[in-house]
Formats: sequence, C-alpha cells, structure tokens
Amino acid sequence: MSKTFSKDYTITCYESDANQLMRPTAMLDLMQEAANVNASTLGFGYDEMINSGTAWVLSRIYVKFNNTPKWRQEVNLKTWHKGVSKLFYLRDFILSDKEDNPLVLATTSWLIIDLNTRRLVRNSALDMSDTSMDAIEAPADKVVIPVDIEPELVRKHPVTWSEVDTNGHVNNVKYVVWAIDAVKAEDVQKRPLKELLINYDAEVMPGDIVKISRVRQETEDGVVYYITGKVDDKQNFAVKLVF
Repeated sequence: MSKTFSKDYTITCYESDANQLMRPTAMLDLMQEAANVNASTLGFGYDEMINSGTAWVLSRIYVKFNNTPKWRQEVNLKTWHKGVSKLFYLRDFILSDKEDNPLVLATTSWLIIDLNTRRLVRNSALDMSDTSMDAIEAPADKVVIPVDIEPELVRKHPVTWSEVDTNGHVNNVKYVVWAIDAVKAEDVQKRPLKELLINYDAEVMPGDIVKISRVRQETEDGVVYYITGKVDDKQNFAVKLVF
C-alpha cells in the first residue's frame, strides 16, 4: 500500500480571490483534509488518536507559492508523512498541474499531546516514513519578529463561533485569514504571495479577544509582513508573509 495520498482537484470559484488565483487559505484547507485522510489510512488518524487519549497538534507550516493556480485549473495534491525531526512529526505536500509541474510546495510540523495532561508525548509506533522525496527539505522554521520596528496594532478580533473547529479551538487556517486581512490592501491586491510561514504557539479559544499586530518591511525583492496574535499579552501565533 502506498503511503502517499494523491487526489485531483479543480480550483473552484469559492477557493479563488478577486484576481482569480487560488486563495492561500484554500491551499491550507486542502492540506488539512488530505493530512487527515492520509493519517487515517496509515492508522494514526483522528479517531485512532482520540481512542488512545492523544491528538495531533499542528505546530508550524511553511508554504512556497511557485506558480499559484488559477480558478478552474485542474491540479493534483500529494502528501506523505516523512518521519520525525526532534519533537516534530513531519508531513510534506506538493500541488501540481496536469503536466506534473509543481505549483505549490509545503512542509508541516506536528506534535502529539496527551488530551488529559495537555503535555507533549511521543509514540514510537508512529515513527513511519515515506522519504522518497521532499517537497521542502528543511522543516518549517521559527518566525523571528524584527526587534527594531515597533509593531502596529491592526485590530482586536473577538473569536466567532464559525472560527472554531472540531477540536473546540480556532481552526489553524483561520489564523492565516486573520494575517492576510492584516496586510495593506495595495500589497495583497497587487503582489502575489510567494511564501507563508506560520508558528502556532498556543490555542485560541471561543470568547478570546485576539490583538493582531503587524510589522511591514520593504526589501529589494518585495514586501515582507510579520503578523502576531496575542491574547492577554501572550503570543498565540506568528506569521511571516512574503509578497
């Protein structure tokens, strides 16, 4: 049995933005479901983990948009679990066109927590790998916020019911929605997103109010944003967006 998940898709209108390009969050939605299906096939999906009193927690995502697909474009998504690096369980993704040209590459880092103690645990039985290829060789890095620029508070966001997932906390994709919405309109409308890096530091729960701040830097190659979200002055997530 192949350890790699593969599925064909057609980019829909509701997955596309005003420029008729696939939304970055649509890519994350596809990744989330593909990871769940593939893990279940391999015997360590949501149900299997819950039955053992544990759960997967997504810690980091790094995505490179080489050539963002367009509305109505036919694509293929592949994902595979590729082993362990320190505390992290790694999973990669490739979104390709019909000619198998890679459009979007991604690597993700996951942790396992004990649902009773909320502590990190290891399970050697899950140390499976299919490392015949890397979408991105190095694991997703830590987001390092520049210290020489004062962050600008964008807004205070009250968590809504529609943002909460089956685990009872804010869904991982919603943080990226908040981050992109914190970008200046002229940048997000006119510049394609090249890279996305996100670190999930702590859960955001129903009833929380998230203070979303940004740092904007202009470089020779484009514009870089650093977006943070804090609840009661504790950082819950950090995002780096390269346009």
